Amino acid sequence: MKHQRHKEFERDTFINSQVGADISYHSISWNNSPSPVLIPSGGNINYHSLPYSGTLPHTHEFAEIIFILSGRIEHHVNGECTTLKTGNICFVRPTDQHYFKSHKREKCEMIILAYQLELFLTLSKYLENDMFLKQFIAPVTPAVFLLEGPEFTELCNKMLALNSEMLSPYYKKIKIKIIMADIFTRFFIDEMNILSESQVPAWLEDLCERMRNPQNFIIGLKKMQKIAGCTKEHLCKSFKKYLNKTPTEFINELRMSHAARQLSDTNEEIFAIAYDLNIQSLSRFYHLFKRYYAISPAKYRARAKAGKRIL
Repeated sequence: MKHQRHKEFERDTFINSQVGADISYHSISWNNSPSPVLIPSGGNINYHSLPYSGTLPHTHEFAEIIFILSGRIEHHVNGECTTLKTGNICFVRPTDQHYFKSHKREKCEMIILAYQLELFLTLSKYLENDMFLKQFIAPVTPAVFLLEGPEFTELCNKMLALNSEMLSPYYKKIKIKIIMADIFTRFFIDEMNILSESQVPAWLEDLCERMRNPQNFIIGLKKMQKIAGCTKEHLCKSFKKYLNKTPTEFINELRMSHAARQLSDTNEEIFAIAYDLNIQSLSRFYHLFKRYYAISPAKYRARAKAGKRIL
């Protein structure tokens, strides 16, 4: 079979619109070559030989759940690095900037369940639980859980079996929804029930929702304190207790997410984007952006304009 050198995996084109999701198997090895090599083997089975330097940072227009079948791999997301190992289940959101690197040159096998947001929203409506959605999108880095033993193996086998050409798109979509409902309720709903005493109070939920308005997060901390109507100390304690972040970190997340959309969707100058976000220092803007997206604003814009998406 002919080797295919790949600059990216444009998996958007692989997701069947009738199903709204795609399940693929990836076997990854590492080498000294500067260029990645992909060998597709049919049935959504892919063999990769990747450079030790890793894949390029990227985002997706869809979400992913990554299941590590064997080995270990470094997963860099929004400026943070996590070593994924056998049994790990990692949830990647469309806004997450991520890439993979070798962990001590170990080979790694993974299954990726990629799904369109429309499918996720139907699942959200089915669960009828707003906290489920907040638990999923709130953290700076995506959630990672561990599921070991026969239970993990059975789950992976169920997913791979859905790639059979004998299955209709309608049946496959139902089965994927069942699997996703089981996964999300297991790791998000159940955890919320256990931690019910630490649920985010209504006033803080409302504050966060209002701060997502650009007119508010551009002004920043002063606007947050005015809306909250409480002391700076109480605000900081509440954010750390319920959201595990500071008010400033929350505001910076919103600003950088807005900046990323401006970089990809407009031709506005980078210094103007920083200025519009009330960030007076261009070096400060670059520092913040690289913290959340792992690359400079200029490189992010170049890759977004080129439409690059890999793995």
